[in-house]
Amino acid sequence: MKKMNSINATFKLCKEQKIGISMRLLRQLVKEGTIPSIKTGRSYLINWDGLMKYLDTHTQSAEKAESGIRKISA
Repeated sequence: MKKMNSINATFKLCKEQKIGISMRLLRQLVKEGTIPSIKTGRSYLINWDGLMKYLDTHTQSAEKAESGIRKISA
């Protein structure tokens, strides 16, 4: 596997490995500089290891996820 991939190639790899991330979110993370990337001409190359590190540190486990509805006491 290549270390640096285009946004489209990175998205395809994420789909193959069943990583739930959208193309839009990938583009947003690159634009914000949140994940390591390099601009080459008109496109960007994403560092795969950097993306995996970001996802490891910025995702919630299923045990910690809370429901969107909570009880409000009056």
